[in-house]
Amino acid sequence: MANAKARIERAFEQSGHFFYKHAKMTLAVIFAFIALLALQIPRITVDTSAEALLHKNDPDRMDFNEFRDQFGRSEVVIIGARGGEVFSPEFFEKLRSLTEDLEENVPYVKEVTSLINVRNTRGEADELIVEDLTEEWPESPGDFAALKKRVQQNPLYINHVISRDLKTAAIVIETEAVVAEGAAKGDDAFDVFDEGFSADSEDAFDAFDSGAAQESGEKPELRYFSNEENLQVDKAVKEIVARHETRDFDLVYSGGPAIAVVFNKAVMDDTRLCMMLAMMSSMLFLVLIFRRVSGVFYPSFIVWAALVCTMGLFPVFGVPFKLTASIIPAFLVAVGVADSVHILAIFYRRLNEGASQEDAIAYSLGHSGLAIVMTSMTTAAGLLSFSMAELTALAELGVFAAIGVMLALTFTLTMLPAMLAVFPIRAAKAQSRQTMLMDRFLLFFAKISTARPWLVVIVSMALMAVSASFLHDLVFSDNIVEYLPDSTEAKHHILDLDQRLDGVLTLEAVVDFGQAEALYEPVNMDKLQAFCRRMEPFELKGLHVGKIISILDVVREINQALHENDPAYYSIPDSRQAIAQELLLFENSGADDLEKVTDTRFSKARVTFKAPWEDSVVYEAFIQEIWRVYHEVFDEDSVQLTVTGETALMAKTIPAALRSMTKSYAIAFVVITFMMIWLVGHVKTGVVSMFPNLLPIVLVMGVIAHSGVMLNLNTLMIGSIAIGLVVDDTMHFMYNFRRYFDSGMDPEKAVRCTLLGTGRALLITSLVLCSGFLVLLAASLSTSIQFGIFTAMIILLALLADFVLAPALMVLLTRKEHQARLALQESEETHV
Repeated sequence: MANAKARIERAFEQSGHFFYKHAKMTLAVIFAFIALLALQIPRITVDTSAEALLHKNDPDRMDFNEFRDQFGRSEVVIIGARGGEVFSPEFFEKLRSLTEDLEENVPYVKEVTSLINVRNTRGEADELIVEDLTEEWPESPGDFAALKKRVQQNPLYINHVISRDLKTAAIVIETEAVVAEGAAKGDDAFDVFDEGFSADSEDAFDAFDSGAAQESGEKPELRYFSNEENLQVDKAVKEIVARHETRDFDLVYSGGPAIAVVFNKAVMDDTRLCMMLAMMSSMLFLVLIFRRVSGVFYPSFIVWAALVCTMGLFPVFGVPFKLTASIIPAFLVAVGVADSVHILAIFYRRLNEGASQEDAIAYSLGHSGLAIVMTSMTTAAGLLSFSMAELTALAELGVFAAIGVMLALTFTLTMLPAMLAVFPIRAAKAQSRQTMLMDRFLLFFAKISTARPWLVVIVSMALMAVSASFLHDLVFSDNIVEYLPDSTEAKHHILDLDQRLDGVLTLEAVVDFGQAEALYEPVNMDKLQAFCRRMEPFELKGLHVGKIISILDVVREINQALHENDPAYYSIPDSRQAIAQELLLFENSGADDLEKVTDTRFSKARVTFKAPWEDSVVYEAFIQEIWRVYHEVFDEDSVQLTVTGETALMAKTIPAALRSMTKSYAIAFVVITFMMIWLVGHVKTGVVSMFPNLLPIVLVMGVIAHSGVMLNLNTLMIGSIAIGLVVDDTMHFMYNFRRYFDSGMDPEKAVRCTLLGTGRALLITSLVLCSGFLVLLAASLSTSIQFGIFTAMIILLALLADFVLAPALMVLLTRKEHQARLALQESEETHV
């Protein structure tokens, strides 16, 4: 193994000579590659929707697609209007004007529902009439009083188009579920339907006006409504709201799609800001460390190049930028600099010792090339452990961040020698005061770790045990509204509407009875009614059912209307014939509301649960309660339940992330351990060296648990990302320690030489890494801030572990080996 490593080191030396001699050609090829990918960056799209987190073949995503094919979009945009008396001529005129403006000028709109046009089902003689609520426009105070009474008596209206206290009128905007490809700049992350459709799917798609495509007789290529269309809707609604809002007509605009726009913007703004700050921070450290233009510009350019290429790969592979990917820029800036620092630290030292520029380059690559390749591979291995995650957002993060790490490594090994060759660099005249202070600092840690190694190990194990005892207190969370800063207007709006309308979020359930006309059967309708009533009292940690909408509302309205509008008959008929006739009358009335709550065969019932915006973890408990009630109410052999919608998909993220992270930690730990064993050349040393890597992760997780900070989708990734990062320093330390020890030094001296040599680079790179992650404190999203803080904490603790615990372990592990070597030398001397 030693011979193999020696050959690899010589190969790196030779590569240094090659790139020095062919510098211009090397830079030309690399610059062309960078420019090619840089041109792709404007094509980046953003998608933080729930379905974008899941793989395309995920069963829950497929259920959601089937739901959209059948019933359209589950999430809606809501505008709350208030000001004075709602049931007054002035207010209704403004509400009508706003409703009509939204219907005419919001793109992709399918339906706008308000008190102006909400369904009003009534009976007149023997006739069933289904019309808009204001089909006959109220004029007199008496008309408005009668209208107010009618609204109060209809359960469908309350918390749907008006608040329970009748002080806030709601306008519900439903957009199309699918759009024609090319209608807007699209997002290839969504499935395109190129196969046959069911009859119900055809109905859903035919609802979309394909314009010229219909005239030409060709069916357009369709895809699901994406973030691009959502942005257009959001812009149009905001412009219309601004036109109609007055002092006595206050408008509050929110809903899931509106929050998604705000959140997407925050993600991209944070990404840009933190990328710039990370670059500035790393450059500042490079100035302080090297005090050379080359030592600042070259690493910064390499990192920028790796970042540009990584971001350019997103549109190349048709992958939208997701929430988890927002950490990639700051991460690559912090990690990418480390490779260059290790090479430059050796290069400048060798240059100062009198070596030529070419020889210094070759020597630095031969000395540190293998080590930085292995450390980059461990970082990439930690990231690639995400690739098998249940959530595609995590898998994509792992793949693209790993590609970025390897690009930074490749550019360091090729572009850095070439750039160093282009311009002459002078040797420093004398050792700086800064270097001498750093040496004393490093020797202080060497003395502590080698003087009392057992004490260091025992204290470390005790700290790890105490921290591990807190891990069972870890709490998980996933609530994008809470991630937004309190100053965000959209956050206040959705919380306000949540309170006034008893919830603006929807969770969808589809009860499939498995046979045509099953909903004509009173026994099935009674079970459906029992199912809904059993769910109404649910309440957990602020989450409660604000409203349930289903086919039951339609049937009860019809039954009441056909019995002289008597509220006592707001119920389900007790005969199959009566239900069938009532539904037929409703269809013949011209109303199309049935397609929102059932299929054309009357075999499925859509049940919409309206609830406040809450943590996805709480919604997971709500979904479990839905399943529990389903098992108790229905015959599972003949009735199938599907729980879906954006909210249901979000509720899946934390459990899926937990399972993925558990698998990821195990994979990363095993892979990195084997890589460590290969690099240091000793099984025992490789295994034991993982202790300093696990210690900081367990310590920080213990701090998170003890402080009550909730783990979210971003902070869940800390462990797998951190293990790939912190092992880099340990690997450099172990690799160089074994080189010094195998050359004949005693363990204590090997530790001192390692810290005085590699230790400088470890200190520098760790500080750069910390600053790179701490710039996330400038982010607006709390998830990014927490990720930055805790990752920086792990890196600092890992540096301390490498300066204290790793040397102590090496002294203990090699003490017997050193004694045996001394005994052998004495024996040989005696023999001679």
